[in-house]
Amino acid sequence: MSGDGREEIVRRFHRFTQMKKIDATAAREERGANPLVTFRSYQQEAFWDHSSKTRLEHWSRQIGKSHTYAAWAVDRLLRRPGRLVTVLSNSRENGAEFVEKACAVCRKLGQAVEIESNHAELEGEAGISEDVKYENMRYEIRLTVEGETGRIKVLAANPRTARGFSGDLILDEFAFHEDSAAIWEAAEPIISSNPDFLCRILSTGNGRRNMFYQLISEGRIRYRRIRRSDAWATGELKIYSQIDGREITPTEARAQSSDKRAYDQNYECAFEDENAALLSAELIRLAERADWTDRIDRQTWREPTLARLAALPGPLYAGLDVGRSHDLSVLTVLARDPAAPARRAVLALLEMDNVRLPDQQRQLDALCALPNFGRVEVDMTGLGLGLFEYAETRHGSRRVRGVHFGATEPVGRAQTADGRKAPTARVTEIMATDLVELFEDRLLSIPSDTALRDDLRRPEKITSPGGRVSIAASRDGDGHADRFWSLALAVRAATRADAALPPLDFESLDGLHSGGRDGCPSRPYWAAGPSGL
Repeated sequence: MSGDGREEIVRRFHRFTQMKKIDATAAREERGANPLVTFRSYQQEAFWDHSSKTRLEHWSRQIGKSHTYAAWAVDRLLRRPGRLVTVLSNSRENGAEFVEKACAVCRKLGQAVEIESNHAELEGEAGISEDVKYENMRYEIRLTVEGETGRIKVLAANPRTARGFSGDLILDEFAFHEDSAAIWEAAEPIISSNPDFLCRILSTGNGRRNMFYQLISEGRIRYRRIRRSDAWATGELKIYSQIDGREITPTEARAQSSDKRAYDQNYECAFEDENAALLSAELIRLAERADWTDRIDRQTWREPTLARLAALPGPLYAGLDVGRSHDLSVLTVLARDPAAPARRAVLALLEMDNVRLPDQQRQLDALCALPNFGRVEVDMTGLGLGLFEYAETRHGSRRVRGVHFGATEPVGRAQTADGRKAPTARVTEIMATDLVELFEDRLLSIPSDTALRDDLRRPEKITSPGGRVSIAASRDGDGHADRFWSLALAVRAATRADAALPPLDFESLDGLHSGGRDGCPSRPYWAAGPSGL
């Protein structure tokens, strides 16, 4: 297509105003002397491509993906009067943003259009959850060209809506669609039913357990990747520091990120080795100490373990994840380094399989009775409530705290640094994020144990189509990430402990050798080999 032909198509865009049409003269006055929608160099190929049947577009965040394809959708209505373009979006927020960007294109170029939406109706309904509002989301933009009315429909992404379109299809943030495989299964026959129906699959990465990654891996569909560094290299994209606002390079932006894996996936189009896996095998390996072979007890505390713990100056911090028949109960004990308060090391774990709650109480009592015991955080969700209430009454609320896994709390520094805008988050997300941060900063040491390693690999971060973040873990015969949550609770106890509690004196540990009191190990208990703790 010649440059003149392209310009003619762009000039056929017109002005938008919500709910009513406006005078074209006023539109021309508003848009001024430059009516054209402009694109950066890396966006132009995607916008002008009306011949590729299907495209996979793997783009960094915040480089203009929505603007490009909102304009493409409007252009389809101009090229094919009466056309339907269906957009399946992963959230209400992203759906509304796509509509606004399409309207902005029309606003710049003067096309009168109409919009219909049930947004206000859904907002006015009291008692409806965000997920229900999302599932019923509906936006429709109507644009009349040569007497034919074309439409852009923005709907929730699910197999039902994927079966209902007839025309062009845009799968927006496809890697974040729930049931992405079922959505593609529903959409593919319709796309293949007409050679004129085009499909655009857009997304940033979200691990490897989704249809977006699978389609890329298969290599059958045209694929294009645009990383933040690629866009920056063109000289058309600027990046600003989240700390002081100065202009920086992609390398500097990555250095400032608190989560390098998330940065690489969000901005450099890398795929994590698992679907939003919280802990990689490498991070766990770096935290393991192969010579810590005596730190895991089963069913009951061994006398040498309690004696060894009692011999430490303290304070000791613990986390108890409560289970009974289907899940393990796990009690993890750790301590902080006074020379570097952020450092933690696991001193002991007690795994209780199908142990009666009264017997679990006795094991917790034995720990709380130690003279150097500081604080424990107890899972009080479900059957754990009774165990927590008993322990709090017996040992005091300063030393025993309860955590309900369904509760929300104000977000912490780690969540804010990762870009969370909401003021609160699920307590499980906060605990998991804090634990992962210790692993990433290499500030945690753990025993080398296969079951512990497997448990730490279970939890995954799941983002719903409504944008709600949750932490989920698979369950099998060995539990439900019980060791992970026990460790996270222990970290929480240490992090939130009263400042008045005496610090642990690491220097005094050098004298604890075998042959000493109460069966202490033959090496300083905290020794971790040549590399230290």
